[in-house]
Amino acid sequence: METLSGYASAQARKAGNTFLSGEVFAKVLTQNDDSGRHGVLIPTDAYSYFPNFQIADSTKNATKEFLAFDTIKMATTTLAYKYYERYPERRITRLHSLLNDHDSEFKILIFLRAQHSDGSTGYYFDCASMALGGRFSELFHLVFGDKVSITQGQFVIRPVDSETFAPDDTLLELLSKFDNVKELGWIDTLRNGDTGIGYTFESLLGIEENNEQTADFKGIEIKCKGMKEGDATSSTKINLFQAGPTWLTKLSAKERIRILGKSGENGLYSCYSQITSNPNNLGLFLDIIGLQNKIDLRKAGTALGYWPFERLEKRLTEKHSRTAFVKAKIRKTKSKIQFFYEELVYCDRPNITRFLDLVSRNSIVFEFIMHEEPNGNIRNHGYPWRLIRSEFLDQLFTFQIKLR
Repeated sequence: METLSGYASAQARKAGNTFLSGEVFAKVLTQNDDSGRHGVLIPTDAYSYFPNFQIADSTKNATKEFLAFDTIKMATTTLAYKYYERYPERRITRLHSLLNDHDSEFKILIFLRAQHSDGSTGYYFDCASMALGGRFSELFHLVFGDKVSITQGQFVIRPVDSETFAPDDTLLELLSKFDNVKELGWIDTLRNGDTGIGYTFESLLGIEENNEQTADFKGIEIKCKGMKEGDATSSTKINLFQAGPTWLTKLSAKERIRILGKSGENGLYSCYSQITSNPNNLGLFLDIIGLQNKIDLRKAGTALGYWPFERLEKRLTEKHSRTAFVKAKIRKTKSKIQFFYEELVYCDRPNITRFLDLVSRNSIVFEFIMHEEPNGNIRNHGYPWRLIRSEFLDQLFTFQIKLR
């Protein structure tokens, strides 16, 4: 088979379109996946790949329909994107019946999200069964590469123009250490609270806790979270990096906090403030200026400082150029919380455009954490950029692959 770019172009031509750019999502199906009644389970990491699906009430099932071109039937199909509150999980149904081949150990589903030369966009889907000839092998190696073993449930999201994936020695070492932890089974948390899931895993790997600007494991950042959409750890904020603004006016720290913050009953000023694209109670907000490649910090419409896109991208890639998402099942006993570390999804190619999109949706925020002390000194705890929930972190990356 040709290159991934050639494959994408051929898929678009079947619908009479000219492919310009895009991304693919591919999954090796499990015994729990089918074309219709149950549908194909969509991993939480891939939610942002598919049409936006707002769940108005998480206690009720919901369905969103969207169009996709079936490249086997050569026809546009209305697919159903379903949310099931019981688990909770999301699945896509009304797919090709080839996915119901119960005689095959392995089946693959591929979605292409394409941008066309005329400015339009569209979804395409393709599938193959190992029992029906060699096309499964062709498609698997096309999207996953030759260095990845076939296992049920694995998936990949990658730009059509990305290089074929091949793990390096550092990633192979991390995978080996992950396998050792997984063999331990259920593990008692080593720390109470939301950070226990990550602290416990990194402690088992021998990684000392730190607040440094660099990644955790030889250049690979490690982030741990619960496996399901409703897991409590998904509500935890994640520190992305530290980056204060370039100030437009030179002021002392005491002068600055009087502009940014407010005084308390003791007459001392403080600024513990989350800044989004909407003005907060102090009038502070972020203003993305695309034409000037910067984000302004404003108060009541007045610019106080700014961040060049180039600087934010540099900080993002310094901390998150490579990230491994370790997913764990979570259970509570009478006296303790336990984790079973079951999955590892590797991501790279963070993207400043995706970062800016998350800022515009208030999913990434900037924070001031400073206060005035009785002696007049200003205590500043840094300038963090943070994700409001861990589930959004994977949306920063253009390449994702489940390796365990």
